[in-house]
Formats: sequence, structure tokens, C-alpha cells
Amino acid sequence: MKAHYHATSRQTVQVYALDHVSVEALRPLVILCLDELGTSNDPRAWNLLAIAAQNVRQLDLWEESSVFLSPSAGDMPRTGSLKRLASRPPDSWIEDEGRRRLCWMVYLLDRYATISTTASDFLLDDTKMKRCLPCSYDLFSRNVPVETRSWSWSEELGAATYELDHPANLGSFSYHCEILRIVSRVHMFLKDPVDLTSSAEMNRWRNTYRNLDRALDAWLQSLPSEYSKISALCHSDPASRVANWFILHSAFVTAVIRLHSTAAYPTVRSNIFVPSHYAMQRCLSAVKSLGDIAQDVLDANAIDLLGPPFAFSLWVAARLLLVHAATIECPVDPRINFFVATLQHVGRYWEVAHNYANILARVVLRGRQGDMTFTAMRKSAHDLVTLTASTRNSGAEPTSTQPTSLSELDALDVFEFFNYPKVAEPASVASQTYIGIGREPACDATSGLPDAESDWLGHNLQRT
Repeated sequence: MKAHYHATSRQTVQVYALDHVSVEALRPLVILCLDELGTSNDPRAWNLLAIAAQNVRQLDLWEESSVFLSPSAGDMPRTGSLKRLASRPPDSWIEDEGRRRLCWMVYLLDRYATISTTASDFLLDDTKMKRCLPCSYDLFSRNVPVETRSWSWSEELGAATYELDHPANLGSFSYHCEILRIVSRVHMFLKDPVDLTSSAEMNRWRNTYRNLDRALDAWLQSLPSEYSKISALCHSDPASRVANWFILHSAFVTAVIRLHSTAAYPTVRSNIFVPSHYAMQRCLSAVKSLGDIAQDVLDANAIDLLGPPFAFSLWVAARLLLVHAATIECPVDPRINFFVATLQHVGRYWEVAHNYANILARVVLRGRQGDMTFTAMRKSAHDLVTLTASTRNSGAEPTSTQPTSLSELDALDVFEFFNYPKVAEPASVASQTYIGIGREPACDATSGLPDAESDWLGHNLQRT
């Protein structure tokens, strides 16, 4: 009966959302999007999210509108001007703030769904998000009107600035929006093809990389002092009020791994672009941090308070350990067992976490049994991505089907997220001096890790 009621309600919400463009229709649609993304991050969830994002645009929820049109009774047009009549002015501050939170929630879901893939584009454009950040939930629930504004960032990323107005009015939701805005920049930066053999191109890439790294650090330093140490917070107050802060710190881990894994574990390399010791340490430190957070949450019996974003962060961190093993050609870190077990625990509440755990368990088992090395698995995934990226020059050219086993699909799920950097002009790859996956240049012979002294990123490796 529960399954029947869920399916019927889901269908009702979908049909209503298609027939009605309104704030009232968007609210249940957003809940449905979260439910779908927590079940399986597949095209069905993306389709629902596309409708939600389009409604945000149609209702102008991504702007702080000041003037609304009000037609005479019975004069509603059936033309393009209907867009300007779709929403009415908010009748109170709490209604206005509710719309603000609704808009940013669609933004968060869009970011999580998109960064989980390597080919998708964001549905909501960062440059057009003109909404103020939502206030803290304590102020919202008490209907206390306050002011918030967002931060600014230059388009060139050469002078990234991070400044929050009225920080005392902001809560975990606002900081969550901000960290995902940085992730958006990281995602777009990594999708930009780069010439790995050009010194000038590599200098440009390195400068942008450093600016993004500094932006992440600035965001972390901007957190309220009482929420900067998540372990102490967990033990002092493991109630639902702070559950969002757990998810917030896990989002930071995702952002760190998303940025630094490209420099730490590149799938394609040149004599200039090689694995970075600094980036690798940042990734491994982020994984350890998330493991500590997850352990604290488990100890506090608060795992049921966390949703799909936390499961996604666990999924990213666990895959990073497999990528590390594939790059260094060593056994996978035993900590991966903890991440798999934690995902299985989260999977009791969100099916997508259960799916993540099963994929990881199969891949780890194959590697430990010697069926295929992690290096070979990553190369297999890279080859599949390259193969499916090929296109026809005309409709007259034939198509083909590539038989694909479950083990190949598992490898694709695990390693495609780390299939970076994107190479400019793929046709010329054969003529350039690239080093293949699994071969590690400039390594410390005693540890198998890249040499810190010759790190091409040139960072101060003593920083924390």
C-alpha cells in the first residue's frame, strides 16, 4: 500500500506541475526531485529537475523582483506575456523568504545532480542567479525580517573575492549554496579543454586552479566559529538542528576532491602536466576528514538525519581511494571498507546510497581477488568513455553496438568522475608526448608518491 500510495502521489504531483506554473506547484515538485535523486541519480530524476529549474526561470524566482503585473479579471493572455503574470507578489516577508529558499533549493539539487556526471551542463546559470542568500532557519521560523546579500566573484577568476554581507543572519543553507557556487566554477573550469604541452596554457591553468583553491580556503574560514569544528559540534549537539552542518562539511570535502583530483590523478599527462604531490595530499586529507565526520555522526546515532548529498560525498571519497590505488598501483586503502559500510547504513533510508555501496563492494572484491587491477579498471573506463564519445560525420555512416559487462559498467561508475583533464584537439593526441594511465613520472622511490620537491604546482606544502 505504501508503494502504491507513493506511485500515485508521484504521478499526481508530476501532472499538476506540468499543468501549473506556480510557486504552489513548484514546492511539491522539489520534494519529489529530492526523493528521486535519493532513489537513483538517473535521467528520470534529471527530467523532473529540468521542469523545476524551468519553473524557477518562468516565475523569475532567481531574481529579487520588485514590480509584478496584475491583470484585470478575465484578461489572462495565452501568449508570451503570460510569463510576466505567472507569479503574484509575496504577501509577507516569510512568503518572500520562502520563495528565496525554494529557489536556492532547486539550485542545490541542480548542482548535485550535474557534478555527479561529466557531460551535463547546469540548468540554472550562475551569472543569472540574482537572489539574495536565504537567512538562518532560526530567523525564518520566527518570521524575523532580515537582510542578506550574496558574494561577488570576477568572471576572469584572476582576482577571486569572497565576501559575505550580514554573516550573522546566515545559516547552514546559505553556506551550502556558497560552497556549491564554488563547485560550479570548479566544474566549468575542469570541462574546459586544455593543451597539456603548452607552457603558457599550463600557467593559465595553474593560476585558475590556485584561485579556486584559495576560494575554498576562504569559504572555510568564513564559517561561524562554533560550526568550524564539526567533531566538537557533533558531540555537543547531535540533534537535527545541526544535521545540515554535517552535510555542509561533507560538501566542502566534495569540492576539495573535485578540484584537486584532476591535478593529483590525471588520466592524461604530458612532460609538463604530471601528478601533483600537493594536490594528492589535499585529496587524501579530505577523505580522512570525511571519514572522521561520518564516524562522529555514527557515534551520535544521527545518520538517519542526513540525506542524499551526504551519501554522494561518501561515494566521492570512497572512489578517490580507488583512484589513488589505480594511480600508485598499490592495494586500496582499508578505510574503503568503512565508507562502504556507512553507505550501506545510509542506504536504509536512501536507496541511492545502497546502490553506491554495492558498486564499490563489487569493484573492491574484483581488485582484491586479482580479477583485474584497479589500474586496468581505470584504463577500461577511460577507453569506454573515449569510444562512446566518437560521433558520426553524417547520417549515412553506420552505427555499432559495444557489448558491455557489469564489471565494465562498475568501472565506468567509479572512475568516470575522475576522467580529467579534458584534452584540447583530441585528434592530435597521438602526435604529442602523453604518458598513459598507471605510469607514474617523478615519483619518490621510497613511497611511490609524486616527488614533493618537483611539484609543478609550486605550492607551499607546509600549509594545512
